[in-house]
Amino acid sequence: MKKINLNKIIKKCKIDKKIINNKNFQVKGISLHSKETKNNYIFAAAKGGTFNGEDFINDLLRLNNIAIIISSNSKVNFKSSKFDKITFILVQDVKKTISEIASILYPNKIEKKFAVTGTNGKTSVSSFVYQIWRKQNCQAAFVGTLGVISNNNRFSKTNLTTADAITNHKILYKLNNSKCKNIIFEASSIGLHQERLYPIKFDVVAFTNLSKDHLDYHKNIKNYKTAKSLLFSHYTKKKSVAVINSDSKFSNFFFKNCKDNQINILDYGKKADFLRILQIKKIKNRFIVKIDLNKKQFEVEFKCSSQFEIYNQLCALLMVFGKKIDQRHMHFLRGLKNPDGRLEKIYDKNDIRVYVDYAHTADALSKVLYALKQITLGKLFLVFGCGGDRDRDKRSLMTKEALKHSDQIFITDDNPRFEDPEQIISDMIKGLDKKNLEKVKIIRGRSKAIRFAINQLSKNDILLIAGKGHEDYQIIKNKRYNFSDKRIAKGFLRVS
Repeated sequence: MKKINLNKIIKKCKIDKKIINNKNFQVKGISLHSKETKNNYIFAAAKGGTFNGEDFINDLLRLNNIAIIISSNSKVNFKSSKFDKITFILVQDVKKTISEIASILYPNKIEKKFAVTGTNGKTSVSSFVYQIWRKQNCQAAFVGTLGVISNNNRFSKTNLTTADAITNHKILYKLNNSKCKNIIFEASSIGLHQERLYPIKFDVVAFTNLSKDHLDYHKNIKNYKTAKSLLFSHYTKKKSVAVINSDSKFSNFFFKNCKDNQINILDYGKKADFLRILQIKKIKNRFIVKIDLNKKQFEVEFKCSSQFEIYNQLCALLMVFGKKIDQRHMHFLRGLKNPDGRLEKIYDKNDIRVYVDYAHTADALSKVLYALKQITLGKLFLVFGCGGDRDRDKRSLMTKEALKHSDQIFITDDNPRFEDPEQIISDMIKGLDKKNLEKVKIIRGRSKAIRFAINQLSKNDILLIAGKGHEDYQIIKNKRYNFSDKRIAKGFLRVS
């Protein structure tokens, strides 16, 4: 962390503010949590979905040299004598302010900063961009659902797609000190809405797709897509480039957003103007894709299992090479590997295949199952569940999509959190007719469900275990239990 006095931080901070009890001291840390706050710290009294940081201010009275960022609309009695030793920084937006101060305390000079948003594909695109950079011998990193990966090492787990603002700037600072030149972030809708990436200005931003998700937080699809669009309006600069999937039904919304903000657009897909997909042919375990680029047509071979992998790889390629992309750059697609838990084949023996995938939305599940159905000679089985304390409306939609493409589905638990697992399952099968219910088997206990499904497999069958992907835990109430779909499945399959 950069050594700096409070008054200098206040002066550097561009956000409008009012200071009460100004006490200058050398700042030694910054925190969003009162229990982590120490002497000579700045504490952000931010309001979250569950807690209000203002409720913990009294816990800081025992400390020396404390500054608190607090809402100018706060009802706290700043004139009370018990607060005489505390410096209050009153602002309109606490989260935005803590982000800016974190960027002052943890500066960086990383040359290229990229970010990608979308309901599905963020992790895959980020991983592919990172892999292409590494093929070019660039010192690079990607930050998101899988944590922080740099120089092929995972040195941190964030537990969130987009970590809190302080964590993000600490990550940038650490990577900068390790000579990192390029970085790509996964930008979630919640992270964008909560300004966790402020005040970063990205050189390249991308939109993959949008379908129903996180409506427990955003309440409706309009708010959801507006939160996604913040990446293009609030986190870009004059020379930024936006890479857009033209085939998303929401692409026009993002095209307009970019044009309104004078951001250069490079699109890809069957409807694209820049990199147009003319034809996709499936041949055994690969695809031959005919592409029109800069009025030149050529074919590219993709060794993958699904069309959405093609889209993700093309998005990554466009992000890296931009307007200069041409047929020569297609060789960087060779050898790209799906990230952990993304359509990951964990077993392929005796004409039986088992895959693990992170799909936890109706759209993602539909696409993964559709892809696997194309290569299934026998039956396609599915194990999945829905998370507790999350969007209830998507539960029945996920089951309907599962039934469209699967021969048999096994519904089980998936992070029930504080919600009754029986209620979650009830929501998942709500409205199903007798014919569809015959294809559904409910098995409480995820390990038990995976074992049961594996025992049903015969020659030429495929099993997909969906929802957890790379995650190695189950959340039940307020506890995390060690649990990995891959580890459990491999144990039952006797895979080393």
